[in-house]
Amino acid sequence: MEIYDKQKEKYYEVWMSNEEQLTLDRNVLARQLLSKKAGEEYKVVFFLSGEEDLYRNTEGLLLMNLGCA
Repeated sequence: MEIYDKQKEKYYEVWMSNEEQLTLDRNVLARQLLSKKAGEEYKVVFFLSGEEDLYRNTEGLLLMNLGCA
């Protein structure tokens, strides 16, 4: 897991692997992070790993955007 404190934008970025998604409670983690910023309007944004083929999906997206699909 990677956690980045985006102080300027007032939010935490949390990047989680598939395994971490199964073992960690995001609500508990969000509360823990937000407790460090009590009194501030902070948010927690989770980025979760998927299970599909990243290369194939990215290739399809790029081809569609280029009008080649």
